[in-house]
Amino acid sequence: MKERLTISEMAKLRGVTTETLRHYDRIDLFKPKYVDSQTGYRYYSIFQYEILGTIKELRQIGMSTEEIKQYFNQRNFKKSRDILKAKHVELVSKLKELSELEENIQEKIAYLDSVLSEESFQEITLREIKSRKLFTLNEQINTNLELCYSIIRLETLLTEKAPILASNRLGIIIKEADINDRRFKDPSVIFVVAKNNEQIPEKYLKIIPEGLFACIRYNGELLRNRSKSLNKICTYLDEKGYRITGDALQIMLVDITVTDNPNEVMFEIQVPIQKA
Repeated sequence: MKERLTISEMAKLRGVTTETLRHYDRIDLFKPKYVDSQTGYRYYSIFQYEILGTIKELRQIGMSTEEIKQYFNQRNFKKSRDILKAKHVELVSKLKELSELEENIQEKIAYLDSVLSEESFQEITLREIKSRKLFTLNEQINTNLELCYSIIRLETLLTEKAPILASNRLGIIIKEADINDRRFKDPSVIFVVAKNNEQIPEKYLKIIPEGLFACIRYNGELLRNRSKSLNKICTYLDEKGYRITGDALQIMLVDITVTDNPNEVMFEIQVPIQKA
């Protein structure tokens, strides 16, 4: 056994790289204890073993090098405890954030799997859909440029993590009067379907009641290629004796967040109806 250790020996003992030790030396975080006066070669002391171990553990819990320097600056029991307590609070917050993100991703994967399993396309289906809360800025969208900026503003206001990516929650509202009058290219209002725990200011909130919806899916751009599908729904409702009972929703099912292929971009129109 020996007290003096080369940089390679100390690195091997603590499971770090020699470059990590050189970096710690350069920034005055962890320096070799001895310098050979003749060769200039630097040596660590085995008694520095626990200091390096502490640095390694502090890095593992997310401390920056500056925070670690502060930790070692005039240490005492209370100061060390307080620093660790503050770091613990930070880690708990990050764990909560990661848990919410994991839940969102799990939901998105399940949703994408369900889209792949659906066989009905460009056919009208009738579905009972539960009540939904919409988060909308009530801004009319005329162009794709306006659409981009409106989506950014909506995402900024949402508190959840990764709300838009790979979801069926982003869409536009098509006014009931516009459908009845066959004005399918009139400006629309963008929205995000809010989660149940999302707190929405009253001025941004729109409730879509539960009920029966006539639904149809199609490919194309959000603000184009929908007239044919809306005409098809209107004809179907006239033939089957249904009437429209409120604003319709045009939902993004598959969009540019998950595909570069324009043929894979998919939307669903949902029109609330009841027997006339």
